[in-house]
Formats: sequence, structure tokens, C-alpha cells
Amino acid sequence: MKLGLDSYSYHYAAGLWEYTPRENPPMTVEHYLQKASELGLDGVHLCDPRHLESIEYGYVTGLRDRAQALNLYLELGTGGTNPDHLRNMIRAAHVLGSQVVRTFVGRERPTSADAMDALLAEAAADLVQVVPLCERYHIHLAIENHQDLTSDELLSLLDRIGSDWVGVCFDTGNPLALLEDPLVAAEALAPVTKTVHLKDYQLAAQSNGFSLIGCALGEGVVNLPAILEVLSSTAPSAALNIECYLGKHPLPVLEEDYLARVFHASAVELGRTLRLVRDQGLPRMPRLPLERGVREADLLAAEDDLVLRSVRWAQQALGRPAADFGEDGERTAAG
Repeated sequence: MKLGLDSYSYHYAAGLWEYTPRENPPMTVEHYLQKASELGLDGVHLCDPRHLESIEYGYVTGLRDRAQALNLYLELGTGGTNPDHLRNMIRAAHVLGSQVVRTFVGRERPTSADAMDALLAEAAADLVQVVPLCERYHIHLAIENHQDLTSDELLSLLDRIGSDWVGVCFDTGNPLALLEDPLVAAEALAPVTKTVHLKDYQLAAQSNGFSLIGCALGEGVVNLPAILEVLSSTAPSAALNIECYLGKHPLPVLEEDYLARVFHASAVELGRTLRLVRDQGLPRMPRLPLERGVREADLLAAEDDLVLRSVRWAQQALGRPAADFGEDGERTAAG
């Protein structure tokens, strides 16, 4: 399977979300391509269209040519179900050489099965309008399990759309947020998976539930070796895009409002998740670099280290030479 870098892994260095570097220029697509090449990866998954300066033909073809010169694939990501926007992304992906466009429904989870059914119907009505362009350009639309839909809900959405050109971007860590077992989710979604966000999480208890703590691959609670076996046998053409995040995501699973929005979950699933927090969770809630007010250089260095550890783990898990860097910063083969 191909192994790539998800651009969200440089969440802080990119400066597209809640943090903007002040002492360093934000990472560009050129930086991502160079980083992936240095790490011995196969490509880059651009998770947000804001990475692109434009979707004009000349600019996009320039990126495609640069990636091809480095022997890297490119995948394009976005969010939402707006048909006009998705058609623009599919056209850009066609020029870019991306075989998928990743998106997600991105709507707040409702508090009843009937309301969820209506949400899925609305999303399907949007997405079915994009299918003809997917067919024309032979590009798959990959809908992520973005902590908004369960595996069963995603499969129901695909059934409503009814096209092989629409599948899933499977995120290996996100099922935890909806009290799903990531391995069970992988087994359910692998047959329709078109691309992958390879992610791990640590867990830390809090008074009203627990937090997902971003970590390097192999350092969390997700059974990644077993998931990789499922994906390699069932979705071998899906790229594995390493996504790590130097942050935390609180989940107030013991509060009534949250429980109402995971109405699908049984007491058994809630209990299993809470036992996982108890048995494999961190002994205390960590204070991450941004919370400690570290210097920007140290924050970005910690983020880069998280990526490097994840890349090494994934390369070793796949039986590849692992990236290593000496004091001069040059990549060599190790392990």
C-alpha cells in the first residue's frame, strides 16, 4: 500500500487553523512535497483546499508537475456536501492527478434516529448530484468518518447514493469519538474505503468523560497492526496517509447532551470505551506544548518530531526502511 503524509499533521506549521506562525513562514504545498520526499513517503494528502493558492489550471498543473518530478502522488481534500463546491474540487483533482476527493458531511449530530435519517437524506441529495462528474473523470469521492457519522450511518449514506464512485475516507482514530471500536469500524468500512487517515490516539480521563490526545502512531490505544491487516487485504489500493495532531479533543460522554447525540451506542459500547480509558488511559491529563506556552520554535519542533516518529512506525509496520535523520538533517535508511 502507498504511504503518504496528511497535511493536517503540520497543523500548527501550516497556519490555516487556530494557530498562525509569527516567527516562521507557514508551510506551503511545496514544503509538504519536499518533506514527504525527504521522509521517503509516496505522496501527500492535502486535507484542505486552502493549501492551494488557486484552482486555476496553470497553478494546479504546476503542482502536479512538481509532485511527479518527486515521484509523489497527490490527493485533494475538502469538507461539506455543497455540490457546486465539490464539482470544482473534482475538476481541480482531475488536473492535479488526484484519484480521490475527500470530504465529510460536517453537520452537528442530531439527537434522534429520525433526525439522523433526515440529515443523511439531505446529504445524499447533495452528493448524488456530483456522481456524473466523478464518473466522467474517474475520481472517487471519499466521505470521511469525521467524528460526525458512525460506520453504519456512513454505509447507509452510501446506499442512498448508490454509486461505486462514492466511498469512504477511513480515519482510524475517529471511531473512538462515537464510542465505536476502531477495528470493528475498519472491518465494516474497508470494502468501500478509497483512502485512509492513519491516526492514533491516547486517552485521558476527565470528570465528565475523557479526552482524545493526539500522539504518534503506535503510541496510542488504536489497534493499528490489526487495522492495517484488514485494510491491506480488503482495500489494498487505498493510500495510507499519516495524520497526527499535537492537541487534545475533549469528549463529555457522561453529559446528557453528548449521550443524546450518540443515541446509536449501547450501554455495552459506552462501558467498553470507559474501560479502555480506565485500563489504557494516561495516568493524568497531559499539558501539551501550546498549553505550556512554549516558544514557537519548540512547538513546531515538537510537531515535526511527532510526524517523524509516526513515519518511522508506519514504515516499519509496512516492512519498509524507516526514515532516520542525522545531525546534518539528511535522510538515511535505518532499520
